[in-house]
Amino acid sequence: MTTKVLLTHHHRDAIENAADRGFWMPLPLAAEQLKDVMYLTSLSYGEISLKQLAEIASFEPWREADGVERWLPFLGQRLELPKPLPLGDRQLLAGWLPRQREAVQIIELDALLAATRLSDVLPGSGACCHLPRRPALAPAVDAARRRDLAA
Repeated sequence: MTTKVLLTHHHRDAIENAADRGFWMPLPLAAEQLKDVMYLTSLSYGEISLKQLAEIASFEPWREADGVERWLPFLGQRLELPKPLPLGDRQLLAGWLPRQREAVQIIELDALLAATRLSDVLPGSGACCHLPRRPALAPAVDAARRRDLAA
């Protein structure tokens, strides 16, 4: 199992607000995209780094009047990154970063935690997904994984 992070776009306080109410907004994802996605993070316009993750406790199907099946992420606790992860090379990120509320990217957690900047996890960056795990957040992530497995 490879733990993954769902990266999306929203306003600056979106993760805090969503964690307080217990869920994110419905996202148009395919069921197979949800496999191993255990965390969510969000970027807003003007941000220069990722600062936190939110645990995803579960996904529930959500169908709206437009007929598109969406998935509603229910959230657990927020985890602050040990230090903000800068975005990095803007040219590599152009067209890849989500710029609308329903746009997403899915990233491997270990690669994200090991990166020195977000652009390091992209194909063609020279560092994509082959990075050693950074231990600073490892205890919190490992504890969350154990809770998920015990549930």
